[in-house]
Amino acid sequence: MAAETEILQTETTEVTHAEPTGVLGTLGVSTDLLIAQFVNFAIVLLVLWRWVYRPLMKKMDQRAKTISDGLSFADESKIALAEAEQARDQMLREAKAESHVMMEKTLAEAEKLKAEKLVQAKDEIEKVIAEAKQQIKAERDASFDALKGEIAELVSLATAKVAGAVDEKTQRALIADALQDIERA
Repeated sequence: MAAETEILQTETTEVTHAEPTGVLGTLGVSTDLLIAQFVNFAIVLLVLWRWVYRPLMKKMDQRAKTISDGLSFADESKIALAEAEQARDQMLREAKAESHVMMEKTLAEAEKLKAEKLVQAKDEIEKVIAEAKQQIKAERDASFDALKGEIAELVSLATAKVAGAVDEKTQRALIADALQDIERA
């Protein structure tokens, strides 16, 4: 067994201690192995480029575009919102101004209507008062006429008793004088 181990050791030392050739050989680099590693690296790089890096970059570009579109949409939305708020504020100011004008107009119309109604009420009151005065005057005149007639009769009866023989013409003159005295009083 010892002989076998010695043979194995000499064979492994021969393989590993092969004479290096060139500059790379002096550094301990095998050119065949280096070329194989370059080929393997190129294949891995090509595979990564073709099936990983390009799709990944494509996805990243799409994502960047989506984010950019979202940001521009957000900016446009902010601008639109600001414009809408300005329009709303303007509409509110106009509505307030219009309602103020309408309120003033309504108050003016109410004052005018109030004045008209007041004038109408005064006119109606004056009319009622005038009618009442006319009615009172008519009733007073009627009462006065009736009273005059009664007084004239009483005066003529009284004068007939007192004067007895005064003629009728003189009696009428006396009655007229008495009535005028009553009217003056």
